[in-house]
Amino acid sequence: MLVWLTNWQIEEDRQLITVGDTVDWTLYPADRNWVRRLFADRLAIEWQIDNYGDAVSQPSRTASAEITELQSVRCRQLQTSTGIVPATGEATLQPVTDTSGSWARRRTPHEHHATVRSTGSFRYAASYTSARHVPEAESLYGYVATLT
Repeated sequence: MLVWLTNWQIEEDRQLITVGDTVDWTLYPADRNWVRRLFADRLAIEWQIDNYGDAVSQPSRTASAEITELQSVRCRQLQTSTGIVPATGEATLQPVTDTSGSWARRRTPHEHHATVRSTGSFRYAASYTSARHVPEAESLYGYVATLT
């Protein structure tokens, strides 16, 4: 069974999901229009993890299984009149061992620094340019987990 994992939810909740994990998940119907937008007709995904799925009334099922494969989903982006969107049908899959690529980013000195004021307090500043905001850049959209 293929299960969609949305990048922003994995990132926000810092979920570490690893190949070989045994999971007990509540699954919700995948957003077929979104999957079709990313993959066209190349991949069918029926279910997704939705950390907020219980907030609305929708069908669900439980799955107790092992994650036997995990793939990141990346796609080139396009600038349109409605904003930056994934290039339809161009998503690619890359095998990964876990979901830490969503949130375990290493910072360089340019991206994160602290300055000490005379009061002894710290002021932090961070900045980076996200690929999500650069037209034509490839961005991480999520993961596809294979459950068996």
